[in-house]
Amino acid sequence: MISRDENGKFAKGNGGGPGRPKKERELDFYRILITTVSINDWQDIIRRAISDAKKGDAPARKWLADYYAGPPVERKEITGADNQPLVIKVVYDELESEE
Repeated sequence: MISRDENGKFAKGNGGGPGRPKKERELDFYRILITTVSINDWQDIIRRAISDAKKGDAPARKWLADYYAGPPVERKEITGADNQPLVIKVVYDELESEE
């Protein structure tokens, strides 16, 4: 039995599950892909993408980079009031030493 805390989050000691099951449509696409495209076909496609990328083809470079290294992490700039730079002030409380 999975238990949750007062905020609805999984309580400590729950191992988490296998994630969302694949939808039938995704399984259909996967079945079609593995029965239609051979390893040799994929090797040819990748070799072509490499060749095109070396010739300056930007979509080929992006496709290869996305599959090889993953897409870049999205970065967001956060601003303060009136679109001014956000100022973060860190205050340290000095702890009294017990001597």
